[in-house]
Amino acid sequence: MKVKLVTSLVLALLAFVFITQNTDVVMVNFLSWSVEISIVLLVFIMLGVGIIIGWSLNSYLRFVRNRKRTKGQGNTEMQSNIVRDNLTTNEKEGVEVQEDKELS
Repeated sequence: MKVKLVTSLVLALLAFVFITQNTDVVMVNFLSWSVEISIVLLVFIMLGVGIIIGWSLNSYLRFVRNRKRTKGQGNTEMQSNIVRDNLTTNEKEGVEVQEDKELS
């Protein structure tokens, strides 16, 4: 865990140094839009977009992994519930049959 933290801090520091040294204004063309924007702002925006995409992808993959794990456990739980319900039903029927025999 500490390796990830140190790596993240070093990369953030490098990104900060890169951004502060590149303060020129550039023309950005995207589809039919064109905008003049500072490289610093452009890099911060792209860094933010990258962080959001990474976080979203990680969350989605974690959700899929947990869903598969839960689905596998759900089948086992469902099978045990069916067995338990069958046993309960059989026990009730057995009690009713015994009661009928006692009444006869």
